[in-house]
Amino acid sequence: MPGWAMSVGQLKINAIRLVGGVSVLDYLNTCDGRRPGTSLTAVVDKLSSLEEIVHWFLHAGLIGEAEHARCVELVQQSSWHSVTAFRQLIGFRESLYRLFLSVALGEPVDARELEALNEVLVSTSSQRALISIPAGFVWTWRPCETLDGMTSGFTGRIAVQAAALLTSPDLARLRLCALPDCDWLFVDTSKNGRRRWCQMNVCGAKEKARRAVGQF
Repeated sequence: MPGWAMSVGQLKINAIRLVGGVSVLDYLNTCDGRRPGTSLTAVVDKLSSLEEIVHWFLHAGLIGEAEHARCVELVQQSSWHSVTAFRQLIGFRESLYRLFLSVALGEPVDARELEALNEVLVSTSSQRALISIPAGFVWTWRPCETLDGMTSGFTGRIAVQAAALLTSPDLARLRLCALPDCDWLFVDTSKNGRRRWCQMNVCGAKEKARRAVGQF
């Protein structure tokens, strides 16, 4: 039964589309209804527990199968301590969302959000290590051995990606979905740089349907 239940949880998370172009944006896109001025009446979070966050990290390719199994074990052993870790990971997600939303809208960035990112980059630096491979050297993340280590490693992975995007030429292609009721952010990798929708077959279709109704 536990294995079956976990499979159902993973199935739910695996249904979340990854359309941001980079995992940090996909992580920010796991919640709907935060965009200012939206007509959505409630905030809907697709991640409702720490275990679901662990499933999402596997879904996004940020951890492997073995580490996923170990992290699930840590979460299930942690009892109520997982609530604190969950709030930390979601709180960091929301801080980054506000930062990248400002960038996408061409608005000034709140210095507090940038400082929060800098603090995470510093506090999680011990989770990273250089390793030797046949082709040279690469950065890797230390294995998760404790719940605190897992939480630090997860926030670190997202923080490093956020910093990489903020300092990349790709930042100029950061977009907010053109559908007013959609929160999602993405990097526009289209050749002409005119992609408007996070998902053409979802948000693009909704906008076309709205315009069609308005013509009558």
